[in-house]
Amino acid sequence: MNTHQSPTWLKWLGGFFIAVLVAGSVQADSIRTQTISLHQGWNSVFLEVSPTNGNPVVCFQGTPVSKAAAFTGADKPMQFVQNTLVVNQANGWDVWYAPSRADGFLTSIFSLAGNKPYLLYAESTCVISINGNALLNTVNWRPNSFTLTGFCVDNVSPPTFDQFFAGSAAHHPYRIFQLLNDTWVLVDNVQTTQMHSGEAYWIYCQGSSSYQGPLQVGVPGGQSLLMQGGNPSGISLQNASPNPLGVQLQNISTGAQLPLAYVLRAVTSTNVQTAAYDLPDTYNLTTFEPGENRGFWLTLRPERMTVDAQVGLLKITTDMGAQYWVPVSANRTALTSF
Repeated sequence: MNTHQSPTWLKWLGGFFIAVLVAGSVQADSIRTQTISLHQGWNSVFLEVSPTNGNPVVCFQGTPVSKAAAFTGADKPMQFVQNTLVVNQANGWDVWYAPSRADGFLTSIFSLAGNKPYLLYAESTCVISINGNALLNTVNWRPNSFTLTGFCVDNVSPPTFDQFFAGSAAHHPYRIFQLLNDTWVLVDNVQTTQMHSGEAYWIYCQGSSSYQGPLQVGVPGGQSLLMQGGNPSGISLQNASPNPLGVQLQNISTGAQLPLAYVLRAVTSTNVQTAAYDLPDTYNLTTFEPGENRGFWLTLRPERMTVDAQVGLLKITTDMGAQYWVPVSANRTALTSF
């Protein structure tokens, strides 16, 4: 996997730009596999992918998962978290029961969705894998309330809660609960307690907030980037943390890799010049200063396309361990090139 830095002679105009060049027919290159470790009993899980088949019977086939619960009682603000875990409809939970259980007829969940928290009950310790479409995670914070949610973070070097939420005044003072031994426990040391990918927490938000982590990532389509011919589209990136932030972009491929390029604009004494460069597998951006915002503009280079359409996946990672997945869907109609 190679790395590359931008030519130093270029002066930024309106931030940083890249272009995505796409080749191929529509393929499942935006599919990723989420691996989740479960202990015996209840586990608070954040499903980062949209399952290719959302039927819980299919998702949990061959695993010791016998119950799954989704919280549906968020129609009004939650001012506290009940420490003792009670999972039933009276407490705001819809539940799926494995068909083999005597209470299987009480099932009220028939499909699992991505970017959503669940409680999973495992009869024994296990590791499960769920295949699904990657999505750009967006948390809808309930104002003056607890929200059950999770985030994509690095499995090896995840951020602490304080590192992740340092840039959000709405989440201070911290009131965060995690599920331990079937009990919701207040995180008492956010400076040292690390977050975990695939885990959901009750997090209190004071007032309204659109905070999504130390790096704010946005695309016009909301959760995926759509490219059509030579029409440009882009990803916005903003450092929402109080510290300088290193950012890396990876071109993820499970099959035929999307041929990508980034586009830079430079100011000369007479005009503005545009230059395109092939995007390597891994690209390290220059450091983002606190509050700094940059735009990644994307466009197609159709001469490298062999079929009309293809999908791909970009993974954006910060040096403090936050991750963001951006699916890309592109069509080579309306051919244009630089």
